[in-house]
Amino acid sequence: MVELGGVDNLLFGAGVFLLTFIVLTIVWMAFVRTLFSVFGKTKFYFIPKTLKELFLSVAFIFVLISAATGAFYIDKSLLSEEITKIWEILLVFAIVNILVRVILTGIDVQHKKIKDRSGVYRSISLMKGTAGIVLYLIAILISLQILSPLVGQVVTMVGLVLIVLFFVAAFDQIKSIVAGLQLGDYYVDVGSLITIDGCTGFVDSIHGRSTLLKTIDGKTIVIPNSHFFNTGFEIDPEDVSVIQIVARIQTRNPTKTKEKISAISSKITMALKDLPNEFKPRVLHEEVDDGKHTFAISCKITSASDMRKIMDRFCSELSSEFKDSLVSLKMEIA
Repeated sequence: MVELGGVDNLLFGAGVFLLTFIVLTIVWMAFVRTLFSVFGKTKFYFIPKTLKELFLSVAFIFVLISAATGAFYIDKSLLSEEITKIWEILLVFAIVNILVRVILTGIDVQHKKIKDRSGVYRSISLMKGTAGIVLYLIAILISLQILSPLVGQVVTMVGLVLIVLFFVAAFDQIKSIVAGLQLGDYYVDVGSLITIDGCTGFVDSIHGRSTLLKTIDGKTIVIPNSHFFNTGFEIDPEDVSVIQIVARIQTRNPTKTKEKISAISSKITMALKDLPNEFKPRVLHEEVDDGKHTFAISCKITSASDMRKIMDRFCSELSSEFKDSLVSLKMEIA
């Protein structure tokens, strides 16, 4: 049977718990409203907005604080060393969870607003993942330190050694990641036309460790980001490239054949979105060998051009026009 004094203490503790929770909630709501007033028209508006959405996480912290306060007034012995350690660990992870959400939301907001996708913004997913992992690792280390200072120190030292070994083992990958953050300073961006190691193509996408290059013949080449700083490369500032479609045709009237090729090329350019309409194709009569005449059709393409679609159209149109007289047709980089 519970004594009357014990019941009174229990009710008093429950009252202290409830009062503490209400006071903390009121203070928190006032704090969030103040942040809305201060950051309402600034780029930091996401902070109060995110904190408002995280009320349940914040309320959990208030529950921990209120429970500790209530237990203190009921019986100090309830706050034993083991219970206190568990309380501190829960509090650490709750706070870190809120920090992670605020930081990741801030990164997302800035990423959506920024127009320049160079630098750290092209590795946004890597940056978000790294920030979250680092914060939770810190929370784990603090928790170990709470449980046992000696164990916490040993684990911290082991962790530092593992980090050093990881950097040594993954030096090339880390170098590529750092290089990827700097590519924007060298005007390498999605859609840029570059020539590197004898390969010419458009930058299809830039990732944390590598860049994908789409060549004009439809191939995709993976280039480590660090390679851009180890070798020379060229960037076409106009974001267009000239290709040549070389046609060999057996004909007795090359002048008329050239006119037909020119007309067909202009029609294809007007019909396909893959070829800029403002650039008129040029047809040159380059060579003749045993009745076979070589014509070079110069066209300009952009990063959105589908080379297979272009070649398919030229093959269809020229084959339909010249039939068996068309000896060969191939594409070259001008």
